[in-house]
Amino acid sequence: MNFTQMLLKAGPTRLFAALGIAAVVAALLFTLFFRMGGEAKALLFAGVETREMAEITQRLEAADIPYEIREDGGSIYVARSEVFNARMMLSADGLPSRGSIGYEIFDEPDALGQTQFQQNINRLRALEGELSRTIGSLDGVASARVHLVLPERQLFARETEQPTASIVIQLRRDELTAGQVRAIRNLVASATPGLSANRVTIVDETGRLLAAAQSGEDGAAEGIDARQVAMEDRVRRTVTDIVEGIVGQGNARVQVSAEMDFNRVSETRQTFDPEGRVVRSTSSTEETGRSGENSRGTTAAANVPDAGTAGSGGGSQNENNSSQETINYEISNTTRTEVSEGGRIRRLSVAVAVNGTSTPGADGAEATYAPRTEEEMQRLTALVRSAVGFNQERGDIVEVVNTQFASLAPGGAAAAAPGMFDFLGNLDVMRIIEIVAALIAALAFTFFVLRPLVGGLLRGGASAANAGAVPALAGPSPSGGGAAVGLPAPEGGRDDGIDIAQINGRVRASSVKKVAEVVDQHPDESVQIIRGWLNNA
Repeated sequence: MNFTQMLLKAGPTRLFAALGIAAVVAALLFTLFFRMGGEAKALLFAGVETREMAEITQRLEAADIPYEIREDGGSIYVARSEVFNARMMLSADGLPSRGSIGYEIFDEPDALGQTQFQQNINRLRALEGELSRTIGSLDGVASARVHLVLPERQLFARETEQPTASIVIQLRRDELTAGQVRAIRNLVASATPGLSANRVTIVDETGRLLAAAQSGEDGAAEGIDARQVAMEDRVRRTVTDIVEGIVGQGNARVQVSAEMDFNRVSETRQTFDPEGRVVRSTSSTEETGRSGENSRGTTAAANVPDAGTAGSGGGSQNENNSSQETINYEISNTTRTEVSEGGRIRRLSVAVAVNGTSTPGADGAEATYAPRTEEEMQRLTALVRSAVGFNQERGDIVEVVNTQFASLAPGGAAAAAPGMFDFLGNLDVMRIIEIVAALIAALAFTFFVLRPLVGGLLRGGASAANAGAVPALAGPSPSGGGAAVGLPAPEGGRDDGIDIAQINGRVRASSVKKVAEVVDQHPDESVQIIRGWLNNA
């Protein structure tokens, strides 16, 4: 039997069915291997707006870079080898701009003819856009929008309004830490002229308030709380590091409570030293005077000018001398002004819980817990007091207690066992899963659909050809009459065939025995004959 006869015996219906199935399988296999041989896609940009997505796709098409848009049109993927080239090309065009415009707004050629109002608006837009980009580049932040209010100073106005800012943040994870929120507020305040950090409001995309604008007193209160928390955290980390370095990782619990004084005190003192005298100035005054009496009385010549003294009579005269000296002394004094800033520790309370030691049991028995010795606890207490700057005069309290931990097994936390898929590392797991799923589907289609159909076609075409090569058994003919199908002749040359068409009663036992022997000697041929009977029935 040749291949042509087998096809002719199969019939046109089965032949076309086999060709169709083969074409479908070939197409599936070609698609599978084409996808396996293609380069994997990598993320180019995510969270891109629709307007910018259209510009990006146009630039990629112009550069002949294949792309694929996924995740409801918000993410674009390109071949892994083209990611960096595409990003550099798009960055040269300022794409994506994350929906904000920065200082490139002043690159427009028509900026020269703008009015002062338009220039102020563009400056505000540029500052808001640059701040939005900077905040969006932080870890945990997907995007941000910044709204600034910069009041203009009015002419002849004594009081001016303070700038304010409002920020809406879209987060990549559940929430930001308090330190990250303070960092964003300080970042915006430092980049905006005249803006203080306590006048910046921050909310997330769900409307949850992360930081509210506050007045002077509220801002000071928030700063006080932050400083107290920072002080307690610093002391806690210091004590935890020194204690866990001795008792082991996870075998110590530390809590710190600090009572702090945030009052700002200014004190001025002036001290005089009477013993420290110095001469500041000296003043001396000396006077000399004369006085006399005339015995002749008053004459006309005495009243004439330039008449001389001739003829004057003698009389008594007096001379007076006086001197005065004044010395000014300066007493030394000292003026001292002392300003004490807030943040001093009034009292410090430290509580340390230390786990005991455990000894592993033999042959898988439970570990035996043992408390730490008194000497070891005294050493730990001394170390903790030295680390926190213990001061008994101000009422500091340090308690180090040995106790057995309930939530953690003695001896520290066990290292986490490696996962079963840790060997994958940085491989593209989704790509591998996609390829494996496609292979499984192709194999299932081949074995459970294609193989039975092709096998049935081949068996149907080969049944007639096998009937001529295999000794025949008696079987029904297509016309309904009995047709003798020869069986191998038994040994001795005697042919004891059974004509099934002539059986009108019981079949002899010897005939049935001979048929059984033939079937045992030629099982494959017998099966083919029986299948041919069933197909012709």
